[in-house]
Amino acid sequence: MATKTLQSLERGLDLLFLFSAEQPTLSLPDIAKTLKIPTSTAYRLVATCCKKNVLTRDVQANRYELHASVVRLQQALRARFDIRRVALPYLEELAAASGETSQLFLLQGDEVVCAHAICSPNVIRVMPELGWAVPLHAGALGRAALAFLPEAFLKKYIQRTGLPALTIRTVTDPARLRVLLLQIRRQGFALTFQQTYLGARGIAVPILDYRGAPIASLGISGPHPRFSVQKARSFVPTLIARAKAISGALREFTDGPGLVRAISTARRIPHGGTGRRSRG
Repeated sequence: MATKTLQSLERGLDLLFLFSAEQPTLSLPDIAKTLKIPTSTAYRLVATCCKKNVLTRDVQANRYELHASVVRLQQALRARFDIRRVALPYLEELAAASGETSQLFLLQGDEVVCAHAICSPNVIRVMPELGWAVPLHAGALGRAALAFLPEAFLKKYIQRTGLPALTIRTVTDPARLRVLLLQIRRQGFALTFQQTYLGARGIAVPILDYRGAPIASLGISGPHPRFSVQKARSFVPTLIARAKAISGALREFTDGPGLVRAISTARRIPHGGTGRRSRG
């Protein structure tokens, strides 16, 4: 037996799903034509949605667009959707293949924060704690994200932070950092040694959203000389492929013709500032 539904609600939902990033505004005739309903019915639908602060009308253009209040729906999606669940199988695969620690760090302001890590089985290993925050200029996971952020952000970042050193090897010269970031952007990955912890090497790639903006980094870290430059570089194709797969999963989740097109950041990982622990 078919379930009875409210036709008016169905039409209202059909109306909302007409809006997208490619079509952020609609005229009343557009709505009526697309939904194949009389203009009078379309008007009642948009009037109801405007009254409930779901749609708003641009008086000058005489077109309708989604009201800012629907951002609350985005927050609900974020609470349900966790990038860590998507990345976990890839983290496990990377850890098993490399024998080292695989890590997912999320971009949050001037730092990247550890969201998840699969520990190396070796006694001597690099293992960050959940919530550990690292400045963007120090370490592969931070630089992988910083290299793909706008120049305007980089300028302000340097002014805000002053590029503090975590070890005697941390790059703190703005000119040298810019050269390194340009190289990372060209090659698609960051490779660092002793930037956040003496004796550790890290390699990482960015995870990008649908706009091509970094939201996280995926990487592997291990101690020298076991995790050599050659061994680290050998995982670049795999890291890039897995990062693209994660980006694709995020895009698939957010690119439908629904109310919210994309999740620009994942659920915030609580941490108490920039606590430093060993990582490459």
